[in-house]
Order: sequence, then structure tokens, then C-alpha cells
Amino acid sequence: MGIFRRACAIAAVSCAAVFSLSACGSDINPVAVPESGAAAAPTAAPSSSKTTTATSPSSPSSSSSDADLDIDVEIGDCVNLGGTVDDAVIDNATCGSRESNYKVVGKVGSSDECVSDVDQTYYETLGGVETGALCLDIDWVVGTCMELDGKNPVRVDCNDPAAEGEKVTEILQNSDDVEDCTISEGGFVYNERRFVVCTDSL
Repeated sequence: MGIFRRACAIAAVSCAAVFSLSACGSDINPVAVPESGAAAAPTAAPSSSKTTTATSPSSPSSSSSDADLDIDVEIGDCVNLGGTVDDAVIDNATCGSRESNYKVVGKVGSSDECVSDVDQTYYETLGGVETGALCLDIDWVVGTCMELDGKNPVRVDCNDPAAEGEKVTEILQNSDDVEDCTISEGGFVYNERRFVVCTDSL
């Protein structure tokens, strides 16, 4: 009986993008499925007087000793999740690097234990039963740009005139309103954990 790896992006926080990866292999099969409760698409926001900022998203993390995963990561680590619907691939990555597209915000026994507003989940199964899961957010970093193309987020050079995507200008804690963004035209709201990633479109 082989291990079955799945990465499931359940709800995407991108501009109406929905990430959906799944993979099937002989021993290990990664699958990615976007979350349905993740942040809203970026919307215009008028300037306001609030200036609360942070350098990284708030991630009340959950950790379970029941999580038995093939990839060796901890909460706060980053990964590169890619592949296709039939062949999802996950690997360790340095946070904020060109390779990193997701940050681990939870490590749990099964994907349904992740908070509802994560961007993606990655899980592995054995004999059809989940053995562990990673709850993942896009690796938002202030001052960097992410292309949200509907498959997987990709970090791009903000100064490249051909680049498309969103530039992160600030991350607001204790907010669930994109109108709190003071230096951006819009952003992404994470309602359950109450933070907003403020962005400008490239």
C-alpha cells in the first residue's frame, strides 16, 4: 500500500483565481485544491487614517503531532508548490525567495482542520486516509510582487515592465476591511484571522 500525497488549494485569495492541483503517482500523489473561504479579490480602497502595519500576515497557527508528512517543514517555513492537476509537486523554499510561493501557517492531522481562509492546503494520505496536512498562505512579503495566474502564485520582479500581478505595500493586522489600506488601491482580506494584505496592481 503506497503513500498518497495531496496538495489541495481550497480557496484562493487571488483576483478570482482558483488554484487547483492534484497529482497521482505510484507511491506518493500530491494534490492541490484552492480554499473557498480565502481572501477576497483586490478591490479599490479609499485612503484612510489607519496606519497599522506588519511585515508578515497574522497566522494563528495550528500544529498537530498527528501530522505525518513526507516533506519536512514547520509552521513559518515556506514551500514551492507547483505542478498540474495530475502531478502536484511540493518542495522546501526560503521565504521571500523567487522559489517560495506559500508559507506554512498550520500543520495538522487532516486538511479540514485548517482555518477557512487559508489559500491552499497540502495533504498526504495512506490507504485513502489523510496522514497529515499543511495549511498554506501565499508567501506575501512587503515590497515584493506576486503574479496570481490562476494556477500557482509566482514571485516576479516588480521592476519588470512586462510583469503582471500584485505588489504588496503593507499588511494590516486586526482588520477585515480593504478600505483600511492607506497606501494601496486594494488588497486581499483574510476574514477569519482578521488581516489584510494591501496591494497595488502592476
